[in-house]
Amino acid sequence: MRYGSSWTVTSERPLRQPGAALGTAETEASHETDAEYLQAESRPQVVAIAGRLAQVMIAHDLGELLALHEARVASEAPQ
Repeated sequence: MRYGSSWTVTSERPLRQPGAALGTAETEASHETDAEYLQAESRPQVVAIAGRLAQVMIAHDLGELLALHEARVASEAPQ
């Protein structure tokens, strides 16, 4: 994976972390209601992992936007 920022990925497969954390929360929510998920002891871990994943995704998108912008500026530069 390529990321042009200070954000780091905590493992080689960051998309597995939210699934594992949600699985833990699911075992704590016997009736699988929203209220039970919100009360699960693992909820802070789920939120933290989701936040890190969102940071990585945003950093990636910003890197791609920067590359597009730099390519456009370079193509419009007088030669």
